[in-house]
Amino acid sequence: MFRSILTFIISCIAIVSYSQIVTLLPAGVGPEEEATLIFDASEGNQELMGADKVYIHHGVVIDAPDGTEWNYVIGNWGQDDGVGEMTRVDGETDKWMISMSPTIREYFQVPQGENIFRISCVFRSADGSTKGTASPGDYGWGSVASNLDIYVDLNVENFISITKPNEPYALIPPGVSIKITGEASSSVSTMKLWIDEGEGFNEVASVSDGTSIEYDYAPDETIVIDIRLTATVNGEDLEANYRHNIAVIKDAEIEALPQDLLPGINYHEDPTKVTLVLEAPGKQIIHVFGDFTNWEVRDENQMKKTPDGEMLWLELNGLEAGREYIYQYAVADDLMFIPDPYAEKIADPWNDPFIEESVNPDLPDYDRTDLGIASTFQTGQQPYEWSATEDNWQRPDVNHLMIYELHIRDFLASHSYQDLIDTLPYLKELGVNAIELMPINEFEGNDSWGYNPSFFFAPDKYYGTKDQLKSFIEASHEMGMAVILDIVLNHAFGQNPMLRLYLDTDEYIPAADNPWFNRDYVGQYQWGFDFNHESPYTQRFVDRVNKYWLEEYHFDGYRFDFTKGFTNYAPGGSVDGYDESRIALLKRMADEIWEYDPEAYVILEHWSPAQEEEELGAYGMKMWANRSYDFVPVANGNITGSFNNMERGTHVSLISSHDERRVGEHVLTEGRSNASINLKDTIVMFERVKMTAAFAYLYPGPKMMWQFDELGYDIDINFNGRTGRKPYVWGAEGNGYYGDPLRQHIYETYKGILNVRNTITPQALATASTDHKESGATRRLSYDTEDIDLVVVGNFGLSEEAIDPTFTQNGMWYNYFSGDSISVTDVNAEMTLASGEWHIYTTERLSEGNPDVVKVYSNPVTITPYPFKKGDEIKITFDASVAFQGETSGLVGAEKVYIHSGVVKDDPLGTNIDNIVGSLMDDGIGEMTNIGEDLWEITLTPSEYYSLAAEEEIYKLGMFFRDANNENVGLGFRDQLIYFNVASGGNFVTIDPPTFEADTEITITFDATQGNRELVGSDKVYVHSSATIEDTDNPENVSWKYTIGNWGMDDGIGEMTKVEGTTDQWQITLTPRTYYNFPSDAFPYWISAVFRSADGNKKGTGEPGELENGFIASNQDFFIRNGATSSLNGLNKIEGARVFPNPTGGIVDFSMYDDGMLLTVFTIDGREVLRTILGGSKTYDLSNLNQGIYTYFVRGKQKYQTGNIVVK
Repeated sequence: MFRSILTFIISCIAIVSYSQIVTLLPAGVGPEEEATLIFDASEGNQELMGADKVYIHHGVVIDAPDGTEWNYVIGNWGQDDGVGEMTRVDGETDKWMISMSPTIREYFQVPQGENIFRISCVFRSADGSTKGTASPGDYGWGSVASNLDIYVDLNVENFISITKPNEPYALIPPGVSIKITGEASSSVSTMKLWIDEGEGFNEVASVSDGTSIEYDYAPDETIVIDIRLTATVNGEDLEANYRHNIAVIKDAEIEALPQDLLPGINYHEDPTKVTLVLEAPGKQIIHVFGDFTNWEVRDENQMKKTPDGEMLWLELNGLEAGREYIYQYAVADDLMFIPDPYAEKIADPWNDPFIEESVNPDLPDYDRTDLGIASTFQTGQQPYEWSATEDNWQRPDVNHLMIYELHIRDFLASHSYQDLIDTLPYLKELGVNAIELMPINEFEGNDSWGYNPSFFFAPDKYYGTKDQLKSFIEASHEMGMAVILDIVLNHAFGQNPMLRLYLDTDEYIPAADNPWFNRDYVGQYQWGFDFNHESPYTQRFVDRVNKYWLEEYHFDGYRFDFTKGFTNYAPGGSVDGYDESRIALLKRMADEIWEYDPEAYVILEHWSPAQEEEELGAYGMKMWANRSYDFVPVANGNITGSFNNMERGTHVSLISSHDERRVGEHVLTEGRSNASINLKDTIVMFERVKMTAAFAYLYPGPKMMWQFDELGYDIDINFNGRTGRKPYVWGAEGNGYYGDPLRQHIYETYKGILNVRNTITPQALATASTDHKESGATRRLSYDTEDIDLVVVGNFGLSEEAIDPTFTQNGMWYNYFSGDSISVTDVNAEMTLASGEWHIYTTERLSEGNPDVVKVYSNPVTITPYPFKKGDEIKITFDASVAFQGETSGLVGAEKVYIHSGVVKDDPLGTNIDNIVGSLMDDGIGEMTNIGEDLWEITLTPSEYYSLAAEEEIYKLGMFFRDANNENVGLGFRDQLIYFNVASGGNFVTIDPPTFEADTEITITFDATQGNRELVGSDKVYVHSSATIEDTDNPENVSWKYTIGNWGMDDGIGEMTKVEGTTDQWQITLTPRTYYNFPSDAFPYWISAVFRSADGNKKGTGEPGELENGFIASNQDFFIRNGATSSLNGLNKIEGARVFPNPTGGIVDFSMYDDGMLLTVFTIDGREVLRTILGGSKTYDLSNLNQGIYTYFVRGKQKYQTGNIVVK
């Protein structure tokens, strides 16, 4: 039979439609026939094209022709075990087949009497990481669901179904009947209902025509019945069967709860019994049932009720010690079935099958999707044998923690505790003393950050077994590292049994009588369902949870997620204000924790007013302090923000976390540039993140870093969705970051920084005398301790800067990374630092140095003018004496030098070079001119030199240099290719018409290819904007009164439309008065704007400075002037006024200009160094600036002047 079908299939392959991802042959096949299913990987999403193996995870639908519930599933997700493995169709590359024989029914082992309407399937790679599917919708062969599961319809012409009861259980009062109904696909010649109460089937109803039948069945007692429906339809005899458990409920027995029992599972010394306690105030009738009752609800398993009606409880006897039992509670009050909220292990029929046995071999054997998630208990368990070292474990001081935040799923491809243990030496060597695990208690699904909790006492099985988790914590302690649990007690998600036990099913919100949850969410921040922390029920539950993980697993403390939400006080709908009730609730919780474990860490993600955080900090709790807002701008080259308060002991200061974009990714997409340095260059970014880390972690006080920051991880937070799986740095599935020598330099730098921190000790730094410089382009940390003194200096600017290092003493100082030493005779003698240059100096030698790890960036190429567009004529100058030479002898003294170059066209962050000019021969193509002293020049116009079409957009020039024979080369920093950004030729932001009234319809257009190009390729762009109704030349301080836009929300407010015919230009049309809702008599002098991605994580902007129609402020906001007021073109140039003295040694006088005019002073590379409104004496001290030429711009109503100032 198989041979004949296979021959038929092969003959049909050629005529199968190429638009069909799934084909079932022979056509029109039904459940009682053999069939072959063909999957075409070249159709649909094509993710399995070229796969070496394809598996089908498949089952059947038995409830309805359009049903989607899976039954009788075949396949082990993620396992390459041959179960469901498909065979490649002969002669085809991407078509795969599997045969179902001898019949579909027998293949899936579906009993006779059950309908089979559809085959449900998912096509996957051998490891389950890739899935082949199609867009959701209906197709000729079946349908694709919204979750991308595929359903293939079978030919079922005649069928009958038992339509009621449609649930396996009924819980009814005495004397109540249940209705039994059946239906046929078309008119019957006969149809009968039969019931078997345990002694055989008896006919209870029959009809001889029509398509339906019904019967009222009234049981006297709890019973399990088998229902059978038989019929003859169009001459075909059919049969359907259904088993139904009917519990005839009775009042609960009233009995006090035995002493010392708590809600949940209570084990006894006798391993043959267990007592289950469910806290369910007001509920009357609840049964325990499970695999030990054959999943039948029985009278003898009805729970007793305490006299106060708070608890229901039941002692189970006759159990087998060591056996894992699966159970649920059947709640007659609401006809629902819930697991135990205190269960330490759950059985999930939907998600457990996708957990690899290699990760967790102890998965419950449970597939009851009709009942949903169940709980387990196991008497006679062998307790975990903790090492004796646990008795002597001393936690690191909470005031000096160096925490490593870790998400197991994204840290290791295996996502297992067992493998995580193997990485502990990596973390120990790095120098951290605490690991913070993102939530590991049971959350919804397997693939998650964990902030969607469902069960609070059960570790999620996706990461391994409970004993493996204990082993990890024990191993961490043995290496001197504490383990902190990130836990969510602000909310729970919909699977939580305490929510479901008291749920308003009409509105799907907590019922008014829910003891644990607020019916309506308190405040504006909403995730899941809101715990009512004022409720004593919630407080008891929270206290049980907190004690449990400390006691059972030896966690060292908690990071509590979003504790701002621990309140019922939200005046005006906001929880942002100072809240005494919240403070009291958190103090109460902390007291309970410290009553059990006085040294446990209590860390809050709080984000509340300073007064509140100070009060909580004084009580002994620690707050998260997100300092990325201060560190990221300076890492990007924007000299804003301050490092002050980084030493605070009340806050865990961090510059990145799971919620923040990576510092490295910020620099790659937002970093500034000038003619000599481009922070967006990956090789430059590596050096910036090293310097940033030094200033972040060489302050005392608790600190935290996010996993793989120590490797310069720079993947966009929205890669694969914000909370989606991110690329691994190591292993076969990794992106190679761990093995990259330059990223290993970052690791070694972090290791060195933390070694300095740990050697000097945060305690010594906290008590030292300090003289820090915490703002400006150059910054300094200066510590005078009782032992080893420390000075850190760094230049975050884009040009060379001088700094007073403020050494604490004369004598020898040792450079940690270079290994050099310096003899200090003047502690204040200025040091000149190149852009990005930084050093760590100590009064004792702490290392022999590792000069390759930290290097000062140098660029052998300058391009003038800079910035430039593709149509500009530019001069490229190459300095062979500065270039890296790779493994060659370099180009110093070369007789000829060639430039080998091209352009980057695919992506603003790309490095792929196209349109390459150069042949690696001595043919004159790219030959440069020697201008002496190993300097070489070439003049070219990129559009012509690289043969670019007029419409072609380019993002960078990429280049290296060689001699005539291509034997020696000149490369960029650290032997890399050299890249320069190319400016776009269009307008950045325009308003049409440029001159407008309050009621004029205007169109704002934004070109994402300009500036930092961070929004190039975006699917959506929003503008967050406002109108300034004051007539001012300095709108920054008054600009955001009429803001339109909700930052980070994809809600349509401020959403722009892509300009037709373009890929990266966006526009929005509005009428200022109505859009910004300013007063009727006001006039819009300025439009302020920020252009962002839908989630607010990316911002399209440019270098601070003047635009033709406005300016970009130092914080990179746009300010566009209404042409109806004045523009630079319309201003009158001030005649006769000047600044003096010029050149100046420091003081400069602007008294010849009017009061109230705006003065701005810029460096030659466009960095703003002074912005002020002229007034008073109008003299300003510029002595803090480096020697050089600066540009000033003075602007007032209808007049302006610009010029240069020389500081000597």
